Amino acid sequence: MNPGLRKSSLYFCALIVLLDAFALPDIRLGTGIPALQLIDFIVVPLFLLILPDYRTITKEKWVAWVCLFAAYMVIPIAVNGRILQLNDYFELYKILKLGILYLVFKSFPEQEYKGFIKVCFLSLMVINFAHFYNVFHFNEGLKAVYGDSIHFQLFGKNSLGQPAVKRMLGTMGNPNTNALLFLFFAVYYFPKRTEASAWSYFLLALFMVFLCQSRTSLIAVSALVGYWIFSTKSAGTRSIVLKISLVAGCYVLATALATSFFKYNSYSNTLIDGSALFSTSLRSRWESWKILWSMIVVKPLFGYAPFKSYFVHMKLYSDNEYLLMWWRYGIFGLLFYLGLYLIPLWNWFKGGIQHQHVRAFLFVIVMLISALTNNPLTERSISVLFVFILSTGISNAIENEETLTHR
Repeated sequence: MNPGLRKSSLYFCALIVLLDAFALPDIRLGTGIPALQLIDFIVVPLFLLILPDYRTITKEKWVAWVCLFAAYMVIPIAVNGRILQLNDYFELYKILKLGILYLVFKSFPEQEYKGFIKVCFLSLMVINFAHFYNVFHFNEGLKAVYGDSIHFQLFGKNSLGQPAVKRMLGTMGNPNTNALLFLFFAVYYFPKRTEASAWSYFLLALFMVFLCQSRTSLIAVSALVGYWIFSTKSAGTRSIVLKISLVAGCYVLATALATSFFKYNSYSNTLIDGSALFSTSLRSRWESWKILWSMIVVKPLFGYAPFKSYFVHMKLYSDNEYLLMWWRYGIFGLLFYLGLYLIPLWNWFKGGIQHQHVRAFLFVIVMLISALTNNPLTERSISVLFVFILSTGISNAIENEETLTHR
């Protein structure tokens, strides 16, 4: 294929994959068949498009780790006698797909995506506000496109069907996942300069995160804001006070909108006053974690394989990706999973965290925090966005190291 045409095709596909992660619904072909993404229909052409760059591919340590993880997954599948269970191999495929996407995104400088991501961010804000206020029965359209769910049924209601705090669902259909989506934008627009004009999109993204009323995401926001203040502490006390005031203002305004101006109890405030420790959602998580842990101690080395049907049959949600990975793939699988985050962290700490890869570093932290009560890497949209922001961070780090070497 003509190199110019190949590059254009690859870039077009990269944008489609991002759009798919931001807003396109799952594709369901039938009962018993896992939900598919648009990327699943173009993953082979994507691989063929990046194949001519095989010399670059062999130098990518993160992709090599992904391949090792995928190869290791066969061991728990074999140990548990599930070699013929085709559903288990979808998890292996999903990990390999991340490696391919990493190479696709890395094929272009981060600047090539800026305009597209900006349009997507602003469009998603419009969509989410239309959903939040159900403009012209907008939520009926969302349910028709993305499928009805318990989250849509209870949007703005408590378990008894009475009016309550709103937790913004958006195109993700889940408040926790939607919060992670806007945390991606918060990290992407993380201010690199001290001027207030560089803060606007970052604060807008945080405002949208707060509207999702996700407690775990609130902890992640605290980490982002803490790093923001620490990294620009030389700007002085006045700047620090201004930053804290702006973030607090966004939080208060979002909470006011979500609670109909404090008419109902805020979901995220339970984290601040400590009542989250006694909430129904945390108790149900503890029950699930106890079940998973009691099984992990029986098979700690190689786990139980992906075995997704077990969770469906038991109506069980792991809500902790560390436990899920240990349960599925044993302690070795957990180490492989942690390596996806720790390998880039180690490289950054070893070489020093530079401006070029701060965003990737911060999103790794966000993912590690989110994994305590959610499954971010297992969630199809968030995993794509993680790989996107990681690929730009690692590539910038490598380029920076090469520049220093040749000075």
